[in-house]
Amino acid sequence: MARLSLKNIIGQKDGIRSVIQSLVEQSGACVYIEDDTGKILFGDGQHTNQFEYAVKLNEIQIGLVKGDEKAIVIADLLNYLSKKEAEKKKLGTEILNLYQEINLIFNFSEKLAQTIDAPSIGAITLNEARHVIKASNGVVILWDESKKKLEVIGNSEELFFEEHTINNNLQVLLKILFNGRSEIVSDTALLVETAIILPVVKSLIYSSLKVNSRVVGAIILATNEAEYYTAADLKLLTTLALQSSAAIESALLYEKNIREAKESEEAMRRIYEVTGKFVPYEFIKSLGHNVITDVKLGNQVEKIVTVLFSDIRGYTTLSEKMSPEENFKFVCAFNARMGPAIRKHNG
Repeated sequence: MARLSLKNIIGQKDGIRSVIQSLVEQSGACVYIEDDTGKILFGDGQHTNQFEYAVKLNEIQIGLVKGDEKAIVIADLLNYLSKKEAEKKKLGTEILNLYQEINLIFNFSEKLAQTIDAPSIGAITLNEARHVIKASNGVVILWDESKKKLEVIGNSEELFFEEHTINNNLQVLLKILFNGRSEIVSDTALLVETAIILPVVKSLIYSSLKVNSRVVGAIILATNEAEYYTAADLKLLTTLALQSSAAIESALLYEKNIREAKESEEAMRRIYEVTGKFVPYEFIKSLGHNVITDVKLGNQVEKIVTVLFSDIRGYTTLSEKMSPEENFKFVCAFNARMGPAIRKHNG
C-alpha cells in the first residue's frame, strides 16, 4: 500500500483545505501546517509557533500543526482524517487482494484442467506461485510411499538445495514440511546446518499438499534477499496448494491405473504365449473362442478328428541323458519339424 502523506489529505478534492481555512477564520487561530520534511502545506509560517501538535498515522509522525493554543483543533481534525483515510486505503487494498485471489484461483483452475500429468501440474503450480509471490527459487516435492523417499516433480532453474541431500535428512524435512501446516520460516539456521538448503537462502515459505487430511507433499518458495514473507503471501500459497493437491492426486491415480492396465495387459500376453505352447490356437478356435481366457469350464463341441501318434526311437535312453530344459527343447525341435507337415494337410 502506498504511503499516506499529509499533503494528500489536505489537497483532497472534497474540500479539506477549505474546511481547515473556515475553522481557522471562525476560531481566530494562528495556524500553519508542515509535512514530515518541514515543508509548509497550509499557512505562511510567519505566525507564532508557541505550540506544536503532531499529526500521526499508526504511531508515525506525518506532520506538525504549529501555532497558538487553538491549533490543537486543527491537529485533532487532521489526526482523525488521517486515520479514516488510512482505513479507506486499507479496505481498498483488501478488496484488491481479494479480487486478485479470485482471479488467481479462476485462472489456475483453468490451467490445471488442461493437464493430467503430475510433473506438469507441479511446474504450473510453481510458476503461478512465483508469479504472485516474490521468490528467488522454488520446488514442489512429493512423498513416494512405495519407495519411502521424496521426489522433486517441479523446480525453478536455480535450486536452493542439493537434490541428493533431501533424502539424507528425511526426519528433519518430514517434521518441518509434512506437518500438515503452511508456515513462513525466517530462521533457516537448522536447514542450513543440516545442509538441506544452501546458505544463500534468507527466508522460505511452504505449504503442505494435502488430500483428505493426508499430506502428499509440499510446495516451497525461497528468497535470497533480506526480505521476509508476509501473511498475505502465505494465504496465496495455501490457496494454490489446496487446488494443486487434488489435481496431483488425480494425476497420480491416473498414472497408477495406466501402469496397472499395462501390467495386466503384459501378464495376459505372457499367459497367451505360454498356453500357446501347450494348447494350439486351432483347438481354442474350434471351441468358438479366440483366446484361452474366454474358454469356460464345460465348453465342448463334437467333431471328427484324426489323431496322429508318433514315437521317437530311443527317446527314453536319450531323455535320461538330458536335463529337463534340454528335454523340452528336444521335443520342441521335433514338433517344429512335424508341425508344418500337419498344418499343410489342414491339421
